[in-house]
Amino acid sequence: MAHWFHRNPFKATNAQNFDIRKISMKADFNKVMSDLRAARNALLALFNNPAASPEKMDEASMSYFALIQGLFHVPQQSSSSQEQQQEKPTSSGTAEGDKEKDKDKDKKDKKEDAPAAASATLKTFFKFKWTQTLFVGKPPLVEDDAEFDFINMGINVALWHTKHAAKLAAQAEIKMEDAKEIHTSLKKAAGLFKEFKDNHIGRLSNPPEKCSDMDPMVLECYIMCCQAEAQEVTIARAVEKKHKASLIAGLANETSKYFQMADDFLKSHDQSIVGKWRKYLQLKETFYKSYALCYYGGALLAEEKCGDSIRCLQDSTELLSKSSSLCKEYISTKGAGSTIRPHEHEFYRNFEKDLHRKFEKSKSENGFIYHQKVPPVPPNMNLQATHGLVDPTPYSVPSISEKWTSGAYAGFSISKNVQSDKKTKQEKEGDVQPIKEPDIKVTRDHGCSVS
Repeated sequence: MAHWFHRNPFKATNAQNFDIRKISMKADFNKVMSDLRAARNALLALFNNPAASPEKMDEASMSYFALIQGLFHVPQQSSSSQEQQQEKPTSSGTAEGDKEKDKDKDKKDKKEDAPAAASATLKTFFKFKWTQTLFVGKPPLVEDDAEFDFINMGINVALWHTKHAAKLAAQAEIKMEDAKEIHTSLKKAAGLFKEFKDNHIGRLSNPPEKCSDMDPMVLECYIMCCQAEAQEVTIARAVEKKHKASLIAGLANETSKYFQMADDFLKSHDQSIVGKWRKYLQLKETFYKSYALCYYGGALLAEEKCGDSIRCLQDSTELLSKSSSLCKEYISTKGAGSTIRPHEHEFYRNFEKDLHRKFEKSKSENGFIYHQKVPPVPPNMNLQATHGLVDPTPYSVPSISEKWTSGAYAGFSISKNVQSDKKTKQEKEGDVQPIKEPDIKVTRDHGCSVS
């Protein structure tokens, strides 16, 4: 029994109560902060369950994303609004038409205006702690920045989708609906990683630490790895449906390139941190290069190019042997994440048997029929996959929650000694407890087949 996908651990964070007792003046602010606390806790609770539905995860994450943005996307009060508030008549003789105008103005400014300086204060008032997936045994990163929590939580949601896909892939039998969900989850994860890398990392108060989950190169690696793994599902489907060998070879060749690109993003990083993950990417790159040459060799045999076929299958065999060695190196390498044994997986073993059968057939037919010379180097694999290539599913974070009204912002007192209160609060922050991830049991090796 063996898993097929390597998974880095979830990011863990401190409990955040959003304690605003000393800075809250009104019920509206209390209510929205209570909703924010509940949304965060609900989302964190879902990370313990990779079998939950993606719809449930979407609902919980969107709710939190919409609410947390209220702490750092605070609409500033316009100077005209401030002047109008200062000049607003207080006498009882205010004209009825002015009252109606004021009502309309209040409605318009309800979401647009907030007290001056609330943005900077709310963004940095709470302290957030987050562990990083690759930092084994290291303390969590700590920032006084609500956007830091927003980004780390977003990355964790993307990780959940990858773990959800791994959970489905470990089932006793993968039905067509399951294969589609695995494929969809991996594409969605890639889209999430891309959204936070492209549109949010640059807004952090401090530049991301190298090898952290907010490191653009680490996120690029996650994106490319998700795309490659989604294409693995496509390959399994193509093999199951007995598509043309040239199509499968093209897909496998592109998938090998994707794993290579993912690995390249980590070349300049500390190998004691990223080494294990890189071994996984390298073994997958090598395996799918072998897979591509195997199917290309089969396609050449069908075209009666037996000498070229033997050369391809010979190189495929050597690459598979290299892949097996990389599997063992991966297992012995220390680092973050679950240790899998891909060379013991039935998909791997079945391919090994199929490659041996094709190689023997090609050599036999060349010896009896074709008598072609085996070239010293394999022919160029001029196969460009035109179908089945995976792109990230575009993802956009929701807009700020409508609960963040000017009335809610007005309930935040900036006249009190906020910094003093903030220091007192930070001393009471709890430790970060790792997320307890359930063990994903492989009930039966199914060879990655799709029924």
